Amino acid sequence: MKRIILILVLIILGADCTFTEGTSEIKPGSPLPIPPILSGMNLNLQIQEGSLELPFGTSASYGFNGDYLGPTIRVRKDDYITMQIENTLSESTTVHWHGLHVPAEFDGGPHQIIKAGQVWKPKFQIAQNAATLWYHPHLMGKTAEHVYRGLAGMFIIDDDYSDSLSLPDEYGVNDIPLIIQDREFDRNGSFTYGPSHADLMQGYIGNAVLVNGAFKPELELSRGTYRFRILNGSNSSIYRLTFSDSRQFTVIAGDGGFLPKSVGVENLILSPGERFEILMDFKTSEIIKLNLEIYGSTGHEIMTMKIVGNNGRYFEHPANFLYEPANFESLDLKKRSFIMETRGMGIFTINGARMDMNVINFTMDKNSNEIWTIRNQGMGMMNIPHSFHVHDTQFKVLSFNGRLPGPLYSGPKDTILVMPGDVAVIGVSFKDYTGIYMYHCHLLEHEDTGMMGQFKIE
Repeated sequence: MKRIILILVLIILGADCTFTEGTSEIKPGSPLPIPPILSGMNLNLQIQEGSLELPFGTSASYGFNGDYLGPTIRVRKDDYITMQIENTLSESTTVHWHGLHVPAEFDGGPHQIIKAGQVWKPKFQIAQNAATLWYHPHLMGKTAEHVYRGLAGMFIIDDDYSDSLSLPDEYGVNDIPLIIQDREFDRNGSFTYGPSHADLMQGYIGNAVLVNGAFKPELELSRGTYRFRILNGSNSSIYRLTFSDSRQFTVIAGDGGFLPKSVGVENLILSPGERFEILMDFKTSEIIKLNLEIYGSTGHEIMTMKIVGNNGRYFEHPANFLYEPANFESLDLKKRSFIMETRGMGIFTINGARMDMNVINFTMDKNSNEIWTIRNQGMGMMNIPHSFHVHDTQFKVLSFNGRLPGPLYSGPKDTILVMPGDVAVIGVSFKDYTGIYMYHCHLLEHEDTGMMGQFKIE
């Protein structure tokens, strides 16, 4: 993990950061917005245009069932879900369920296009354990722009085991979602998506950070224990999160659910698409800032927590959780390698190839386990990071740079950060469904310029 913190070097070319947080007109401090819950067996989403009002201006935006972002979809394991998703935009898009084990025809990748004015009706059973996932567009060549405009939301799964644990579980009260995104604002206080060639290399990194669509919001809390579900919903930024008092907090879950053992840390690193759940205790009246560093860019204070009341509850921080990954010990498992390479300005490949919708990169058998090796080949002095994501599965990290994975990588994952020279070996398991799925870099500018492939389960 220390290596990840220290070696990231990004190329900053031609940046036009005309907005600055220090201008006198900016008055942060609005309450932290909490996305509403959307639950039940029949769920409706409307993809729509909107506007996002911030202290320094108003931006045109996209949202699900609103102006920006979307509701938190909350379901239970074994539920059978039917959805009606209406696209009221003037352009096509898709809705991908990031981290969800779902039939290929309802995955929401680039093959499941929702044209302007159309309604998509996916249906599937929730067939995995409790976890904090998310949803976002995945249209070929347009994923980055659509996510940037605001199309994203959390997707929470509950199950009997998570119910049995003594954890904060009052959504929006002591169980708080945090969707963190950076945006590039101009002098008028609005953001538009127009990446330069340099942005395609380094990712589209903003000059201000939003939490749940708000700039430097405030969250009033009582003394007690709180659970934060944290999502890096950025296009391409790698975040390092800390608190202003350098306090230690407890990580209980990652991308695909609970860790085998909880972990005490003082900072978290999240690449785009990664999630963590943490527990924190507040015992005194105090003001605490949530701080963020964007690698290759700047640091930000992104949220203020004010501990002002005595109405909260305290919870023990569990030391262990139930986690039973698939067995990857067999010497007979199929092995595959994925070399992620930067070949020039805006040219990214996996195994020497760029994404072609008409090409299936490989096939595999249904209900099989495999071992995949992912390597960031780099490109000389151009130390470009990548983040490897696989659809339809939660994988197990078997080794990282030749060593056993660190404790934060010990649970189920669907996205992993690989810096130049890094090598991750993962165990993947695919069951139940057949069809075409994606693997790709989750730095969205890299994905849109071709750093993606597709595989078919037969």
